[in-house]
Amino acid sequence: MDHTSTASLPSRSDSPAAVVCDLAQSGAYSHSYNKPHAPILVAFGGDRLHQCGMPGSWDLERAVSENSEALFRSIRRLPGEARTKQWDDLTFQFGPRSFLYVDDTRIVGFAETPVEAERLVTEFNDSYRTPPIPTGGTFHLIKTGREISFETVPLSADTVLSDETFELHYGTGSRDWHTDFSGKVRANHRGLSLLEGTPGTGKTSYLRHLMGTLKESHRFYFIPPATMGVLSNPEFIGFWAEERRHHSDRKFVVILEDCDAALMSRGPENSEQVSAILNLSDGMLADFLRLQIICTINCRATEIDQALLRPGRLLCHRIFPRLDYADACRLAASLGQTLPEESDYSLAEVFAGKEVQEIRRPRIGFGA
Repeated sequence: MDHTSTASLPSRSDSPAAVVCDLAQSGAYSHSYNKPHAPILVAFGGDRLHQCGMPGSWDLERAVSENSEALFRSIRRLPGEARTKQWDDLTFQFGPRSFLYVDDTRIVGFAETPVEAERLVTEFNDSYRTPPIPTGGTFHLIKTGREISFETVPLSADTVLSDETFELHYGTGSRDWHTDFSGKVRANHRGLSLLEGTPGTGKTSYLRHLMGTLKESHRFYFIPPATMGVLSNPEFIGFWAEERRHHSDRKFVVILEDCDAALMSRGPENSEQVSAILNLSDGMLADFLRLQIICTINCRATEIDQALLRPGRLLCHRIFPRLDYADACRLAASLGQTLPEESDYSLAEVFAGKEVQEIRRPRIGFGA
């Protein structure tokens, strides 16, 4: 185990070795993966140190109240606007070399033996664990700069729709299509899927739902339209290789939203992007990276580069239609609204709750 320490040898060969712990490289409150924070380094130095961890959520308020004498280090934030979390980065000391670190997502025990470290974690978990708060899925927003990185974006629980609500949003028979498509996403390691539809027809909302239903088995990465050039960046291959090394148990899905221009028949402005998508979704590079790509488009699929539609590469092509008046009225009724009679409605228009001629085009997509 890395103790974040450096060994300093004395000048006399018959003297015992000394260990110097550099506290400047250690957090005062928070434990990181390979750097125990200051209380742990001070207590253990270069002696035996074993660590055991567990993810989850716990009643930190009660834990502090019932173990106030053992509370060694903590951060407390008083309630305020848009803030509900009060305790964070707690360190309890239950013995000279018996520590437990807790925050709102993990507990980590530190002791002289693996058995003792595990006991600390297990007993705390049994006493203070709380049911997990329902959540939706997450996606990882790709960022470019000096290096390719990402920011994780959590989605709320209401982005995962019940079966009844799903059919209200997408029409009769849509649930059967979703079952078939999500099955293909589960079964395949690569491939290209196209979600086609005019703005406001629910393509992005569907992707949020898909992320929630597959959150235990898949990782979703979102590339904004302005960052699409990253697909042809040679460093992108290294980025995926590193992600694969850390998450070998997951399948990867890349989301390209509103990427009509990138998928059009190849020309001077998009040839690199089309070629990159072809290579990522099929061929030898796809065998190595094992990525699925889901593209949303507002144009017709017949307008995009036909090489992308080749059988064996194209996993799914789905057209998201506008709701006919009957389906739109059923959805509006579930929202406590009524709609003036029109031939059809988009999802965005139904949720806007205004007559079609008064509706401004809503902000849609992951950037909304």
